[in-house]
Amino acid sequence: MNVKETRGEILDQLNRLLTINQDAKEGYEKASESVEDSELKSLFLTQSAQRAEFAQELDREIRALGGEPSDNTSIAADLHRAWISIKTAFSSDDDKATVQECHRGDKEALNTYNSVLQETDLSASTRELLLRHKQSIDTANSTMARLALVV
Repeated sequence: MNVKETRGEILDQLNRLLTINQDAKEGYEKASESVEDSELKSLFLTQSAQRAEFAQELDREIRALGGEPSDNTSIAADLHRAWISIKTAFSSDDDKATVQECHRGDKEALNTYNSVLQETDLSASTRELLLRHKQSIDTANSTMARLALVV
């Protein structure tokens, strides 16, 4: 395991998570616009708000460490949101396709959180913050996986 220990490497990893949460906020917002079911809309908007909160917490953490937070979404996320639009536009089962894309996005976020937690020498408070985020994303991911089976 190659542990990232320098302040710059740690800030890069936190900015990576910040971007992922900004992407997820936008992705869930887009997903809420793509579904007809009011309960799904509500769930997606709740997830969007939660990811916005995570982004704010990461922004504060990066600033506390003397870094400059990233304010961009990733190209991959832009493509993912476009993919949600395309997939739902041509799918006969719009809600299911959207739920599946949210599930896929959450799995990618979890992989990144796991990588950062395993490969970065974080302070206890930062690690606790990331573990709390990861647990919430894992719960959302499980919900999306279950919904994908029944929607």
